[in-house]
Amino acid sequence: MFHDLILYTPMYVTLFWSITLLPTNGKNNLAKSFLGIFMFTAFIVYFSHAIFFKGETLLYLYIDPLYSFASLMLYPLYYVYIKILTVDLSFKLRDLKLFIPAIFISFSMAIVYWIMMPEERLEYINIFFDNKKSVLESNSILLKIQSFIYYLGRVIFGIQIFYFLIKGSKLIKRYNNHISNFYSNLEGRSIVWINMILWSFVITSVLSVVFNLIGKSYFYGVPSLLIIPSFVFSVLLYFIGFQGYMQNYTVKDFTEDKKKGILNKQIHSNKDQIKEQLVKLFENDKIYIKTDLKITDISSLLNTNRTYISNIINNDFEFSFNDYVNKYRVEEAQKLLKLDNTSTYTLEYISNKSGFGSLHSFIRIFKKNVGCTPGKYRLK
Repeated sequence: MFHDLILYTPMYVTLFWSITLLPTNGKNNLAKSFLGIFMFTAFIVYFSHAIFFKGETLLYLYIDPLYSFASLMLYPLYYVYIKILTVDLSFKLRDLKLFIPAIFISFSMAIVYWIMMPEERLEYINIFFDNKKSVLESNSILLKIQSFIYYLGRVIFGIQIFYFLIKGSKLIKRYNNHISNFYSNLEGRSIVWINMILWSFVITSVLSVVFNLIGKSYFYGVPSLLIIPSFVFSVLLYFIGFQGYMQNYTVKDFTEDKKKGILNKQIHSNKDQIKEQLVKLFENDKIYIKTDLKITDISSLLNTNRTYISNIINNDFEFSFNDYVNKYRVEEAQKLLKLDNTSTYTLEYISNKSGFGSLHSFIRIFKKNVGCTPGKYRLK
């Protein structure tokens, strides 16, 4: 019973998230749909594992090509999910090439299985279940070819992990920069979640490499050894599914917000004048108090384009737009916290008066900038 619970947990987790994410979000949030496809593909992988570890030899003959297909689809699908979340507004046909290795390996395995004699198929599967006899000891050419295809698939899987890890991290970093240089309030736009994707991608990738090198046959017949990979992957997959379910903001929303701003205005003043007017907006007019301030709001007021304003803030002041605005908000909060007549005001009130989007973001950003929480700062 305990062995079955360990064995089936990753399968239950991935099936739950595939059912949750796939049916309802296609038109409104394409990223969620691709995460649902990723989860269903992972379900096929763990379903195959369950059949293997339950010792269903004959059934595994039919599952093996499907397992290879699903395992080689996982990281390309995860990468496409990140692309739709951070870069692409829709699925690009050119991304179909990412799935060629999965199709090639699984199709090749299916063809060789079909050509094999029944006794050859059983011998091949029994070698993997037994893990004592080498395929090289067999006289069958087809067994050796099938073994080569299998290990080629494992090598491709390992390469995929590092390739998509690097590619995915670059997309995430670029997305982070774009968001930070457009919005003053990142609450609900999930820059934290984007970073979580990166770390979950890193952790999952490292563990996948380790368990891929060990091989699932190492765990066969020893239920206690399944606790570690089963628990780790169950937690990580649940975490990815939950955060993906909560993720409603994507690059599609970011693109729509950019279109609402004034993007093509000409520059009517020199750089020094723009800088002077920018500082005035923040120090005299306290524009940072506007909770959902965007860089397009600033460019509109200064009669210029957002790229020009962004370059000034990034290069001359050495801040992202988000950090630049929050610097003024934190300074405003510090002033309010030290005034005698505000000692009875709640932190939520001071957060709102300073322009922060929520109490949570106020405390987090204040501590990051000052080194302590607002409550402790008020007591100093």
